[in-house]
Amino acid sequence: MGRIGIDAHVLDGKYQGSRSWLENVLDHLPATTGAAAHEWVIYSADPDATARRFPWPRYRHVRITTRSSIARLLFFWPAARRRDALDALITQYVSPPFVGSRFRQIVVIHDVLFESDPEFFPAVMRWRLRLLCRLSAARSAAVLTVSRHAAKEIARLYGVPEDRIILAPNAPGALPPPFPEDLAAARALTPFLLWVGRLEPRKNLPLALAATQAARSNGTRLVVVGREDHGPAGAEMAARLAGTPGVVHLRDVEPRRLAALYASAAALVFPSLGEGFGIPVIEALSAGTAVIASNRGAIPEAGGALAHYVDPALPDAAEKMTALAAEALCGNLLPDREACAAHIEKFHPRRAAEAVVIAAG
Repeated sequence: MGRIGIDAHVLDGKYQGSRSWLENVLDHLPATTGAAAHEWVIYSADPDATARRFPWPRYRHVRITTRSSIARLLFFWPAARRRDALDALITQYVSPPFVGSRFRQIVVIHDVLFESDPEFFPAVMRWRLRLLCRLSAARSAAVLTVSRHAAKEIARLYGVPEDRIILAPNAPGALPPPFPEDLAAARALTPFLLWVGRLEPRKNLPLALAATQAARSNGTRLVVVGREDHGPAGAEMAARLAGTPGVVHLRDVEPRRLAALYASAAALVFPSLGEGFGIPVIEALSAGTAVIASNRGAIPEAGGALAHYVDPALPDAAEKMTALAAEALCGNLLPDREACAAHIEKFHPRRAAEAVVIAAG
C-alpha cells in the first residue's frame, strides 16, 4: 500500500478545466481498480468541505496552510512529504523542487498553450510557466495530460519520452438532468445559439458575434454563458455584450440550467483560438446538440467527426460559421445519437481516474 498525496488547492479556486478534471478523478477513484490499495491524502484549503464532498474512507483530508504558491512549492510540500510519509505526490502544472530526487512526483500538465499561443498570456506568466513546467516534466516519474494533442506537444517541446506521458482525458461536466422549469426557461429563448466559456480573448467571442449577426437580425438569440476574466479585456467584452442586440449574457448558470441550455440550443458555437481540450464541445455532444467549432488545438479531438469545424484564421471564417449556423437552425447539423454515445465513452471520467492509479505505481 502506498500513500499518495494530491494537491487539491484548485478546488477552492475558480471553476475551470483543472478543477473539473480533479473533481472527476476524486469522484471516480473509489470505483477504480487498484485505487483501494493506496491511501490518498487530499490537500486543500478547506479539508472539512472536501471531506463532505469526497467522503471515501481511503481519502484523508489535510489542510494546506498557505495561500502562497511559492510557499506551497518551496516549504509546504517538503514538510508534508516528511510529516505524512508520502510515497508520491500529484500536482498540476508545477511540482515542488526540493522534496528529494528519489521521491515519486506526478505532474498533470493539461496543455502547453503558453508555448503554442503565447500572445494570450502575460509575459511574466508565460515565462514562468515555460520554465517551471519544463523542469516539472523533467523531474516527474510520470506526466499526465488530457489530450493526445497535448501529449504530442509535451513530448516535442520538453523532450519527455512518450512512455512517461499518460493520457488522463477530460470528461463532460457532470451536469444533472434539468428540472422542468429549467427546460421551460431555456425553451422560452428559442431559437438560440449557445456560447460557453470565460470572457477572455483566447475564446474568440467576437467571431461568434460576427457569425451569428445574420441569425440575430432574424430573431435568433446568441446566449453567452460565462463570467468575464479579471482585467480590462473581460470587462470590455461584457460591456459589448450588454449593448449588442439579440445577445443574452448569463454570467453564472446552475448545472441543471446549463444542461437545459445545451439541450435546447440549435448549436454550440465554439470558435476558440486555442484549447487544451474543449469541455463545452463534449457537453454539447452529450446533449445531442450540434457543434460549430474552430479547428485549433485539441478541439477536433474533443469533437471528433461529430462537430463541424472552421479555421478561425481564414478571411471568410465568419461567413463559413454563418452558413453552418443557418444549417443548424434548420436542424440539419444534428449529430447521430449512437455515434455521440460511442464518442463520449472515450472521455468517461473513470479513464482519468484509471490513469492516476497507473501513474501512482
